[in-house]
Amino acid sequence: MKVNIACLQMASQPYDWDYNIEKATAMITEAAKNGANICLLPEVFIPGYSITDENFKQAEYLNGPTVSTMESLAKHKNIYISGSFIEKTHKEFYNTMFLIGPKGLLGTYRKIYVFSTEQKFWKPGKEITIVDTEFGSVGLGICADMQHAKLWRQYAGKVDLILISSAWPGKPKKTNLSYVKHMDQLCRSLPVQISEALQVPTAYCNACHQTLGELPLGYGTLTCQGFSKIADKGKILASIDSGEEKIIQATIEISEERPTSDLSRFQNWIKFPLREKFLKFAIQKLPLLYAKLYYHWHKKKFLS
Repeated sequence: MKVNIACLQMASQPYDWDYNIEKATAMITEAAKNGANICLLPEVFIPGYSITDENFKQAEYLNGPTVSTMESLAKHKNIYISGSFIEKTHKEFYNTMFLIGPKGLLGTYRKIYVFSTEQKFWKPGKEITIVDTEFGSVGLGICADMQHAKLWRQYAGKVDLILISSAWPGKPKKTNLSYVKHMDQLCRSLPVQISEALQVPTAYCNACHQTLGELPLGYGTLTCQGFSKIADKGKILASIDSGEEKIIQATIEISEERPTSDLSRFQNWIKFPLREKFLKFAIQKLPLLYAKLYYHWHKKKFLS
């Protein structure tokens, strides 16, 4: 079966719901006009990925205005729409990715590998999500999930298509650390690596806006770097090689027989030199205790 996928590399305006929903709607409409069957939006395109307490205020219930608007649009355009937003429940906050079809919400996935200080604002999910559609079984992932072979190994032999929403930042201008440079490159290589390991088409949509909120140690703000792409079995079908706001589309072939994965491809997923491993630990692991305590202290103020 042939399926046309569109990645909508969108520059959100942080915390401006009206602007972001209008921009997403316009990009979806354009992609649908050009034959898209599936439209993929970035991570937290609503309210626009940033690292401030406003995230709590901007969170929505699953039946809130963002998902409801996307459901209406999917029905009207007869397409599938996926992306992530900040979900609020009666007890927690999550970075939640949805997959919506013409008949409504089909499934959700809560980001499992919540990166470092992101855990100040949302709690990690617990399990992968596979959504059955007319095109086959679709696996979902979000940004930093790409770093973890354990997650992708769970999808091996069980899916026909992978969709990944992301807000992967570029390298801050004030640092030249080798680990940070390495991470800067991973968002460009990992989607292709995932498609090769699973032997299925993989669509990766990254954001391309400047975030709000200052990084610690004087590193300033982050800018999501773009570089969205669509790959199949390790081959790039379409890509945006910059951080400009843009749409890419590619037609993929979903075979009737599900491909098998060579599990050896999940070994040595990312090779960090020893020096970078120490920096990785310092940047990704050391802030976690503070982030989790911060989340615990602050979430109750915003839950109702």
